[in-house]
Amino acid sequence: MFDTYFEVFLADTLKSKRIHYSIRYEVYCEEMGFENKDDFPLRQEFDQYDRHASHFIVRHKQSGLWIGAMRLIFKNGHPLPIELLCELNDPIYESNTGLSVELSRLCLIKEARKIFNDILPPYGITAQNNVSNESNKHQLAKNNRDIIWGLIYAALKYSYHHGISNWYFLTTPGLEKVLRKGGLDMTVIGDPCEHKGMRYPFKMNVLATYQSEIWQDHYKNGYRAFSECNINELDCKLSSKNKTCTINNYKLLELVPMPEQINLTIPFKRLFI
Repeated sequence: MFDTYFEVFLADTLKSKRIHYSIRYEVYCEEMGFENKDDFPLRQEFDQYDRHASHFIVRHKQSGLWIGAMRLIFKNGHPLPIELLCELNDPIYESNTGLSVELSRLCLIKEARKIFNDILPPYGITAQNNVSNESNKHQLAKNNRDIIWGLIYAALKYSYHHGISNWYFLTTPGLEKVLRKGGLDMTVIGDPCEHKGMRYPFKMNVLATYQSEIWQDHYKNGYRAFSECNINELDCKLSSKNKTCTINNYKLLELVPMPEQINLTIPFKRLFI
């Protein structure tokens, strides 16, 4: 089960947000090259939307390795990124009956796929360099999907308990197929737009998705708030080609400013899955 090997946290402290931003830096700046490293000298990728977003991180229990992240952006009286990038069929409104958020920065680190070759499938991550046939390639895709599912379910549970009624997001045709095949009910809300490749805008109802049967067997834990955990319990590492650090080593970063303390002038670029 996902819950046996992994756990998701709401990144609600300075330390946990640094972990979240560092994962994004590793994926979007170093691995994929979607963001310019020079824009992020702190080695933490963030933007103006992080000021009004909820952040999640996922951890491999056995190794303590942080392997993925995602966030939910709140409107807070301003357009969501999806509204600036795409022509939508209908405007996105806030209402008394529920909030609207945008899911973005959903990512898994590449290095994780090279390390976890000791976890029994289908609920771990198979080493990519061991993928030698089509069956194993299919298993690798399923394993990575399970981790994405765990992040999504955690954010759904959070949304359900915080008055969020609708999710909006941009995604590629490939990930759309994965999400639909997994049982997610998504509605196209506009024409595709070009932004680092072709992206399609979608809307998803939180209540209907949260109550779906697809979560019943393997995703029961949801998430824990990082602030409620014992730091010694989280003897965790951030995997990066640049540095490996335990939670205690974050004391070295106490003086590093967070996005809330910085005058954000970073160009508006990649703000989607």
